[in-house]
Amino acid sequence: MGDRNPMGRMSAWLRDAWRAGGTGGLNWHLHAATSQQRWRGTQEAIDRALARVQPTQRQLLLIGGSAGWMMSTAWLSCFERVDVIDIDPLAPWLFGRRHGPALKRAGVQWQFHRQDGIAGLPGLLREFPQAFVWFDNVLGQLRYRLDDEAALERQLGQLQHWLLGRAWGSVHDLLSGPIAHDLPAAVMPLCQSAERAESPPEGGVHYRVNRRLTSLDALGQQLLQGVDAEGIWQDHCTGVVFPNGTAVQFIPWCFKPRYCHWLELGWIRS
Repeated sequence: MGDRNPMGRMSAWLRDAWRAGGTGGLNWHLHAATSQQRWRGTQEAIDRALARVQPTQRQLLLIGGSAGWMMSTAWLSCFERVDVIDIDPLAPWLFGRRHGPALKRAGVQWQFHRQDGIAGLPGLLREFPQAFVWFDNVLGQLRYRLDDEAALERQLGQLQHWLLGRAWGSVHDLLSGPIAHDLPAAVMPLCQSAERAESPPEGGVHYRVNRRLTSLDALGQQLLQGVDAEGIWQDHCTGVVFPNGTAVQFIPWCFKPRYCHWLELGWIRS
């Protein structure tokens, strides 16, 4: 039998193509394509950080890869195979345009899988048991899909238990909000390093910065001062993502004029 509702299917595809669940789609890609000059310093900082991530696994499971706007092509080329997971219907074509030629020259096979990589993570871990898992700027986006902050923190905190024994890493939004002026072209001097620390008896997320135990709230204030923050900032609830002992780097990202995100990047060997 033929499709009884072709217009409905087309309408659904167009909604997906425009918004991709509110975290991607044409709206995001147009913004990313026109923001490359402003993002260059952040991209270079991410490239440098990824150059230090040297997993022994030859297969990469890239969760939320989208078009790979903030990914290092050189780092992707270190793997023999890359499996990109994303709900965005435009992602495979744009990812192929950005990274495909270089991956082909390097002999890297890559394949796109259209699905929700967070909801389907347990199944993906079974399907790709030998892969290094990387969350590409996707975990902070759950803030826009779940209104319940407690439920969001539970879901994000569950990731490290699902990934126990696996080599994995992530770059994700930690905080975001307005700033008094745009960031300088070179953001490396603003980046900060820390280590996820065990929480003291009073609880709360803590980091060790220059060997001193610091709460996420106190660290957040330091990060905000570093970019001349103003107004109200949003906590993306991703402070619970990494297990204790994870070395992390905080990287500022001038997402749009006078609006900044602080990204957190880290990885676990296994």
